[in-house]
Amino acid sequence: MLALLAAVLAVSTPAPAPSPSPMLEASVPWWERITVTVDDKGAQQSCKYQSSLSAKGAETCDEEMASSIASPKSEASGAFSKLTFERRFSPGAKLDSGPLETGDKLLGQQVMFLTIDGEGSIQSCRIVGTSGDMLPAYGCEEAKTEQFRVRTSASSGAPHQAFMTIRVFGHQEQIA
Repeated sequence: MLALLAAVLAVSTPAPAPSPSPMLEASVPWWERITVTVDDKGAQQSCKYQSSLSAKGAETCDEEMASSIASPKSEASGAFSKLTFERRFSPGAKLDSGPLETGDKLLGQQVMFLTIDGEGSIQSCRIVGTSGDMLPAYGCEEAKTEQFRVRTSASSGAPHQAFMTIRVFGHQEQIA
């Protein structure tokens, strides 16, 4: 079922991004994710956006986000799968990919090492690890379009270092 879900949603789905996008922090860890629920025929039943940067909690995906991963609606039969696209930012030299919940299966992951200049732009990006069968379409080219809020330190003009982990994971459940 997860393979069907992945095929329907075509992993070229962009990384999560709320509308409008808040300024990303370069000095604190954060994450954001889109979770899509589909029935056993691959029809999208729901789309939720979550971010650690938002006090709102889970939100329904906006129209642009939902249409980028939309599939035709159909009658639900009780078997559902969830596919989550997650972007996780870890400032400094320590990588934190975050835990998977019980029942989640990692389908694909890509880890990038970033340096961010004093203006908040990505100075360099290098993919340092990949795993899984479904590699996310979000890579260094997409990361370099991001702008970060940088809190400058009088003692250091060195670029900020960080890791960004892009993951796709799935979860299947039967609802009676």
